[in-house]
Amino acid sequence: MRQAALIVFLFLAIAVALFAVQNAGPVTLRFGFWSVEISLVVVVLVTAALGAVLASLLSLPGWFRDRRLLRQQSQELEALRASRPSTIPAPTASPKPQTRPPA
Repeated sequence: MRQAALIVFLFLAIAVALFAVQNAGPVTLRFGFWSVEISLVVVVLVTAALGAVLASLLSLPGWFRDRRLLRQQSQELEALRASRPSTIPAPTASPKPQTRPPA
């Protein structure tokens, strides 16, 4: 699953970069009383980077929650393993493979 996500991410990053490079004309950004003329490449790449950072920050609480839950479950599993009586003897040697006589 991680490889698929990485491939999709790389594909999207290349698509954004190509889009930005092909639309390299100057644009005027206005915000309130502030205005600046800048290349569209910079605008597209900066907004894409800010979007990626924002998405990562928004996913952090779920990631921390999952890590905490995994840690708790691992501790519970170890406690259960420690309290379980060992009823199955440990294997001492592997059984000999059965061989058939030649036909």
